[in-house]
Amino acid sequence: MTADEYKTALQSILSAHVQPALARLAIIKQSLPQKARQVMVGVHPGQSEEGFFDIVVHLDGPDLYVLQKAIAPYRFLFEVKYIDGQMQPDVPMFDPNEAAFSVNDAIVDTCTEWVECLWQQLGGVGLPALVFGEDGYGTVGSKPLLP
Repeated sequence: MTADEYKTALQSILSAHVQPALARLAIIKQSLPQKARQVMVGVHPGQSEEGFFDIVVHLDGPDLYVLQKAIAPYRFLFEVKYIDGQMQPDVPMFDPNEAAFSVNDAIVDTCTEWVECLWQQLGGVGLPALVFGEDGYGTVGSKPLLP
């Protein structure tokens, strides 16, 4: 599988999860703690570049524990898990020694575009926001989102 084929497959999977992610973001928007100063959406790929990743909302401001706890049930916009011998959702997996491209860069780039589309549909949350790839993955770096 090439990087472009992988990104296309991943876009298709992510598009099937738009509505649940938008619902979570809408709840977060309505329940933002007053002390929250910024919203950061992190794309967290697995260290082994097999294809695991999460997309998680983080708040910034004083008392981070309290801020994260306020949105805890809604923070995960997308998760890849291994449950009962099955990938949930069924994303393509790789042997990191055989992939001809950086799987984690492809994940972050594709998920960043997905988050940007979600953010536009939502109309932002009223705070400064950005999307980033954990550990510097992705070819673009962090990107600002609409407030």
